[in-house]
Amino acid sequence: MNNDLLIIGAGSVGGFIANNLGLFEPEFKILGFLDDDPQKIGKEIFNYKIIGPISELAAFNDKNVNIVLGIASPQNKISIIKKLLPYNFNFPSFISKNTWLSENVKVGKGVIIYPGVSINYNTVIGDFVIINMNCALGHDILISSCSTLAPGVCLAGHTKIMEGVEIGIGAATKQNIVIGKNAIIGGKTMLIKNVNENEKIVGVPGRVI
Repeated sequence: MNNDLLIIGAGSVGGFIANNLGLFEPEFKILGFLDDDPQKIGKEIFNYKIIGPISELAAFNDKNVNIVLGIASPQNKISIIKKLLPYNFNFPSFISKNTWLSENVKVGKGVIIYPGVSINYNTVIGDFVIINMNCALGHDILISSCSTLAPGVCLAGHTKIMEGVEIGIGAATKQNIVIGKNAIIGGKTMLIKNVNENEKIVGVPGRVI
């Protein structure tokens, strides 16, 4: 397998990947970053060049390149994935070596799992999900594609998270909670009832704002 890697997004998540390649297997060779911020293009961060905007992916289409989405925002990830559809790229998952994955956990493509994460059995992680430091996921959980969990999120068993959900630092659920598509959960929120699509929830217990 070609080990060349392009990082989309020259921000905090992309920086985590660039600075911590030793946490992951197999080994990759970073070609650089792609980012649509014109103020970043041509500069170097973390000793790697920001090659150009995301549209320059076309130049790499026939080179069997690996792509990682170093972007936390679920909606930005969804938008970029639509731009990637015409191309033929590989999307490896980056799972920290000190993650605890129980038996019978399924992980999709393009997933990023930070150090200190624990994931219990019968859990399914969809494509392009980000699970940040020290999250704890119970058994029989579903995290659908493009969702992002900030550090310290704790999900009780049978929690179901739909596509494009963003969960803030230290938020938690009780068992059997369903979080609807594109919802945003504020930091330290405690969810004791289901969340509808596109709702924004904060507080203890969680309430709509």
